[in-house]
Amino acid sequence: MSRGWWALVLVLFCAPLFVGLGRSDLAGDEGIYSFGVDRILESGDWLAPKVSPFEDRPFLEKPPLKFWIVAAPIWLGLLPHNELGLRFWDALFGGISFLYVFAVGRRLAGPMSGAAAVLTLFVQGSVVFDHGLRSNNMEAALLLCYCGGIYHFLAWSTADRRSRARLHGLAVSLYFVLGFMTKFVAAIFLPLILMSAGLLVRDYRVKLMRDWRLWGSASLLAVALCAPWFLYAHHRFGRELWQTMFAAHIVERFTASLDPAHVHPWHYYLVSMYRGFSGSYAAPIVALGLGLLVVQAVRRQARPEHVVILLWLVLPIFLISFGTSKLYHYAYPFLPPLALAAGYAVSLILMLAPAPVERVLQRLNGERA
Repeated sequence: MSRGWWALVLVLFCAPLFVGLGRSDLAGDEGIYSFGVDRILESGDWLAPKVSPFEDRPFLEKPPLKFWIVAAPIWLGLLPHNELGLRFWDALFGGISFLYVFAVGRRLAGPMSGAAAVLTLFVQGSVVFDHGLRSNNMEAALLLCYCGGIYHFLAWSTADRRSRARLHGLAVSLYFVLGFMTKFVAAIFLPLILMSAGLLVRDYRVKLMRDWRLWGSASLLAVALCAPWFLYAHHRFGRELWQTMFAAHIVERFTASLDPAHVHPWHYYLVSMYRGFSGSYAAPIVALGLGLLVVQAVRRQARPEHVVILLWLVLPIFLISFGTSKLYHYAYPFLPPLALAAGYAVSLILMLAPAPVERVLQRLNGERA
């Protein structure tokens, strides 16, 4: 049965991400990131991708890991140098993210909960098609960063062997590196979520104190993997790196905007998420599941996993809502908690449904007798 559920998620939700992946032209930011990949393949300058449309100007908005991931298999001849090759990794990252969502949902309330969570996320058209999991952008890698990081943190907390705990800690570190070296500051919320869970949940506090060497080593590993490119870029570009990456694309986006069309009120993400889930008729079940998790947390009846799911949603959305520049795809990595809440509600409904049905059948049988 376990293998059947995994196969179901793979066939129904992961595989469709690859269907017709190369049939449409590049659109929007895809052109910018694909230009950088093309220049890497032409010039061989892997450490400083170029920004469109300037062939001599470095792309310093974000670290270059996603450029490397896309360019490497094309350079090796493993993928074609076309739209399919440019988008392959996004679909793969999206599919792996779905598997992690299923795994987290299964931990919450069984395989039906996990499958319902993946379905709820999969039918969000914007997540799949609009700057999402079928385009050469940064969101698929960032989504995987959070889904993988959260899952392995939960798995670490219940690992029955030290070797497994170390592997899960290593995985959290590597997924953070994936997100940080892809979209930089957008990955910062992952350790914030995990540290907040460690402070709020007694079980996590005890285990974090026990495994402080493990998490200290994981943190040092992340620093060791991220620091070299920043040191190189600082040596090569100096103040230009920090002005571009921090002043223009973090401080200015947070306090003003690079594009006036991106300026939205504080409730933009809340409204956008409601519209997104309403469009797939999932809003009521999402609201029910979220309400159940909140009530349990308020009554201190929530399991540790429930607290992590709520933090995964509330902390990032609360903080990014303070920024003036807002785009819905900034919230994609924080939509899985809502899908997991829907899966949790579905599992509870199905668990409670047999009782009234059984009573009806017993009454009918009694009347016949």
